[in-house]
Amino acid sequence: MSAEIDAATSDEGRDGSRGRVFGPFAGEPGAGPWVLRLAAATALTGLGAGVTGALFWALLHGVQHVALGPTAHGLTDSVAGVPLVRRLLAPLVAGLVTGVVWWLLRRRDHVVPVTTVLHEPHRRLVFAPTWLDAILQTVVVGAGASIGREGAPRQGAAAVATKVSDWFALDDRERRVLVAAAAGAGLAAVYNVPVTGAVYVLEVLLLSKHWRIALIAAATSVIATVTAWPVVGRHPVYPFPTTAVTTATWVAALVAVPLTAAVGLLFARSTSVSRHLTVHRSALLPLTLAAAGAVTGLVSWWLPEVPGNGKAILDTAFAATLGLAAAAALILVKPAVTAGWLWAGAAGGLLTPALATGGALGTAVALAAAATGHPVPVPQVALIMAVGVLAVTQRAPFFAAAFGIELTHPPALLAAVVLATALGARTLAQLVCRARNRGHEADLLAH
Repeated sequence: MSAEIDAATSDEGRDGSRGRVFGPFAGEPGAGPWVLRLAAATALTGLGAGVTGALFWALLHGVQHVALGPTAHGLTDSVAGVPLVRRLLAPLVAGLVTGVVWWLLRRRDHVVPVTTVLHEPHRRLVFAPTWLDAILQTVVVGAGASIGREGAPRQGAAAVATKVSDWFALDDRERRVLVAAAAGAGLAAVYNVPVTGAVYVLEVLLLSKHWRIALIAAATSVIATVTAWPVVGRHPVYPFPTTAVTTATWVAALVAVPLTAAVGLLFARSTSVSRHLTVHRSALLPLTLAAAGAVTGLVSWWLPEVPGNGKAILDTAFAATLGLAAAAALILVKPAVTAGWLWAGAAGGLLTPALATGGALGTAVALAAAATGHPVPVPQVALIMAVGVLAVTQRAPFFAAAFGIELTHPPALLAAVVLATALGARTLAQLVCRARNRGHEADLLAH
């Protein structure tokens, strides 16, 4: 199994455990040496996560250049300028090759998911198979697979944290926190989002508000982000216009709450079912991944924004160059192709695919509104709805808002609108899930 660490994609069965306080308190015997040891482990983990993020960033762009050529590195990551044969063969061949290696890896080694290590602290990540799995994720995404690229640096950094924990003889609870902090730092490093990395640890991975955990998460993410700057850069991932927030923006945010709640739940359901039905260890894995690559290449003939993690969709949405018909189609096609890769047995993240689906939704809504005489800035609505969908799929509104804000650096008032939408969408989706669960319980009692 892959060491993928995205949150579960529905509200049923979510673990409610909270991060536990670990180590001696100040004033207790051994508190001083323990603090120094943990501080050193945190700093080294942050450095390791930063180097990990930089390596996977460079690997992704190297694979993309080889597979799709320099035309994939223009203003967007779209494959529109890539010949059809190349955009078809690149994900097909990558799926076939990574499928063979994944099949061999999964026959020989059990790659423990990072979430398993966090819920069962006595379990551990084995460095070599975990990193190999992460490398395969990066290769297949760089060649055009419609899955997120953030899973690789997160699990690679988590494996580094496991090594560091061993070097400093940390106990299971301390290692659990350091592994989670490293996973968040890997995300922070590859996207230049230090606040997001820390919030991800607290709101998604550990469900904790303890100040010691928050301090470790923040320190690790900041160190990792700064370490990766020479490779990743210090600029936001997406250029974003500084258009003023108007009444139309707030109206769009109100419309976004129910729409993003619905789309987010559908996205979560489709990816959850696909992961449940995944081929995983079958000898058919190379063939299913090659088929997923072929389908992606064919679909890209009509929708060149589909291949990759979703950056091409967000690039065009924020630049207001995505058409209404394409945006409407991408709301359905992007989740479907992503679910297809998961069913085929690929491992990878879901953060940017969810953002991209929301960005397509926002673009379609804004363009439809303009067509009816109610203009609203397309980039603003795209960002609002992108974050709303992510808040629902990850069940983490503060993480989703922080991620969207750090990726784009929007005006302060728009950032407030984004956060409000994320909270509203997540709350509405939670109410829908609770009502659905009560309905299921009533049906069981009736029978």
